[in-house]
Amino acid sequence: MNLTYRDIEQLFCRHRRELARSLYKIVRCEETAADLCQETYLRLINLAKHTAVAYPRALLHRTARNLAIDHLRKRQLHASYEAVDAVTDEVPSPMPSADDAIDARQRYLLLRRAVATLAPKCRTVFLLHKAEHLSYAQIAARLNISTSAVEKHMSKALALCRDALEREGR
Repeated sequence: MNLTYRDIEQLFCRHRRELARSLYKIVRCEETAADLCQETYLRLINLAKHTAVAYPRALLHRTARNLAIDHLRKRQLHASYEAVDAVTDEVPSPMPSADDAIDARQRYLLLRRAVATLAPKCRTVFLLHKAEHLSYAQIAARLNISTSAVEKHMSKALALCRDALEREGR
């Protein structure tokens, strides 16, 4: 049978309290139960436009129950997202803080200036070891100097860099 708006309104008015109680048992919130009652009413009005209904009271309760279950699922999903957000908020960022980044940049520039003041051979030894990661023996072979000379150049370069940092209080 096709329901008219008046039929739906009468059906809804007749069963509204019963419907609200059954929804409250599911969602445990009076306001939500009232909202779901209204949503049920709207769904039935839209459904009645296109569909013949054999058991209106059963449809009323089934629609309300389905809406309540959907509501609970959404609430549970939302709660799980909040739990994930709470966990990810506690994970420290792998990025340095702004202060640390500025400090690192200043130390880098300071060390570049210090390295620039080194004698050419000392600077070459330092850069081959620190930038190209060559061993002392590899540097000695490449520059045709002794390993002992490489050690002396490195010692001198490291001392100068350390002094530059200490002068700046870093």
